[in-house]
This record gives sequence, structure tokens and C-alpha cells, in this order.
Amino acid sequence: MRAGSTHQAAAMRRMSLLLLAAAALLAAAVVAVHAGPPPPVKLSPDFYSQTCPRAERIIAEVVQSKQMANPTTAAGVLRVFFHDCFVSGCDASVLIAPTHYAKSEKDADINHSLPGDAFDAVVRSKLALELECPGVVSCADILALASRVLVTMTGGPRYPVPLGRKDSLSSNPTAPDVELPQSNFTVGRIIELFVAKGFTVQEMVALSGAHTLGFSHCQEFASRIYNYRDKGGKPAPFDPSMNPTYAKGLQAACQDYQKDPTIAAFNDIMTPGKFDNMYYVNIERGLGLLSTDEDMWSDMRTKPFVQRYAANNTDFFEDFAIAMEKLSLYGVKTGADGEIRRRCDAFNSGPITQ
Repeated sequence: MRAGSTHQAAAMRRMSLLLLAAAALLAAAVVAVHAGPPPPVKLSPDFYSQTCPRAERIIAEVVQSKQMANPTTAAGVLRVFFHDCFVSGCDASVLIAPTHYAKSEKDADINHSLPGDAFDAVVRSKLALELECPGVVSCADILALASRVLVTMTGGPRYPVPLGRKDSLSSNPTAPDVELPQSNFTVGRIIELFVAKGFTVQEMVALSGAHTLGFSHCQEFASRIYNYRDKGGKPAPFDPSMNPTYAKGLQAACQDYQKDPTIAAFNDIMTPGKFDNMYYVNIERGLGLLSTDEDMWSDMRTKPFVQRYAANNTDFFEDFAIAMEKLSLYGVKTGADGEIRRRCDAFNSGPITQ
């Protein structure tokens, strides 16, 4: 009986321990349910202060050198940044190169004209950062910082760039042609695109001011200067909203554009390499290059902002800075929703099927 009692006591102790373990697991599960998922990573301008303190300086040195060697780099990087952020968020998905096995955003028709110099600026920055602090700085953050550096370098405002973005795990080849505004869109349709992503009409007009830099290929505005017909179908030598001297100059410059599709004209004919409010002044004077630019003058939803920015460069800079910071935060990936790519043009482990 004494031996049996000993075995029974041991069994009771084991049962008690099992019950305690089960209770602990149940308590942990309850805590987990109430706690929910871990809090999202907060973006901060000081995100790399401990892990890669020279990150911004390294990026600035690379892209400033690139801009001095090729003055169209700033416009190109800004365009790539917008095309990245406006499609699935600021996550460097536009940087992914297509392979034999998978297409990427670069395959979209609207992205075919994105300049190689802009991608090269990001790639060079990433290479320099990987030597300094490997596996730390995301390509999405590089693109965001490079854009700010180049806006400031060309005379524009300095604005906050919160950091801590992760790079995307996918790149959709069809999304850009659906989500990005096209050069032949009406102002109303462009407003719809921006509003659907949480941006106001004023922010849309302010962001359009980035067209003060760079150029557009003749095919993007050919319908305004060749075989033009008004809404009633009546032919005209060119779009009558254009300054006649300007329109005739574009006709001469673009006469061979069908043979050579690389022929282009500056978006801002007056100060093409300077970030300023001249883009809006040009629109007032009939010197807007694209139909979407000129339409902002005739649409009463956008005209007041065009007038405001044309009259006051400080107002434009302030509103552009606010809109750019907001754009840079759109759809960012953090935590397990992204990765820090080793190379900006390739996923670390292959794309995630959408």
C-alpha cells in the first residue's frame, strides 16, 4: 500500500504540473488575443541614426555627383519616385527588373520611358551604402531621400523624409497603366485618381509643379501641335490655348518625332533646370507643354491654385513640401510586409505571387 501511495502521489504531482502548464498556455493565448499584432514600425527621420548614421550623406554625395554629370537626373528620379509611390505605395516596386520568369512594373507601357539615369542613381547609392552598412538601408528609403536631395539641389524646398520603409515583395506589371495619370487624361480624371488615394485637388496641383524640371517626348503632346481638332471637330494649326510662337517652335523642333521618338522638349521652357514656380507662370502665359498642364488653367477646380502658385513661389514651396512628405508616406511597407533588398532591382528570394 505504501508503494502504491507513492506512485499515486507522483501521478497527482504530474497531473498538477500538466494543469499548471495548460493554464499558463491558456493565459498566454488570452494575452496574445487581447494584445493583437505587434505595433507597426514608426517611420522617423532618425531611423538610421544608430545603424547607418551616414546614410543620407552617402546618398546625397552619389546623386549630387550624378546630377552634375547629367542635369536631367533630378527630373528622372522625381518621376520614378512618383511612379513608385502612386502604384501600391512607396516600396521600390518600380525598381524591380523583369526576368525570363516574371514581369514587373517596368514592363508597363507608361514606365517604358522612365530614364535609366534615375535607376542608376539609386543603384549607385545602394552599392555605396552596402559597403558602409550592409543590409540596413532599404531601396525605398534611398529613392525617397534621393528625391528630396535633388529637389533641394535644384533650388527647391527641403522637407522632412521619415525613414524606415521596407522594400516590396512583389511588382505588378499591369498596375501602373491603370493607376498612373496619362498625358491625355482630362483634369477631372486625374483628380479622381488623386482623390481615390487620399490626396486633395490642391495637393495634386502642388505635386504637378515637379514638372518644372525635366522634359517630355514629342509624342506626348503631338496632338496639340499637329492635326489639331477642337471638341467640335474643327481643325486648327495647333491648340489655340497655346502661345502661337511657342506652338510653332514646338512644331519645328518635333517635326521628325515619328522617325525619332526620343525627340523631346523641356516641360518648363523658361527655367528648365531650376526648381521654381515658373511651371505655373508658363501655364498662365499659354506655355504649358502637356494638355493636362494647360487644362489646369481652364478647370475652375484647379485654376485658383495655379494662380496662387504662379504669384507666390513661397506658397508653392510650402505646399509642395507638405504634399511630397504625404506622398512619401503613401502605402509604405514595414515589418513582415517587406524586406531590405540586397539589390534594388531584384527580390532577395523571388517575388511573392499576388
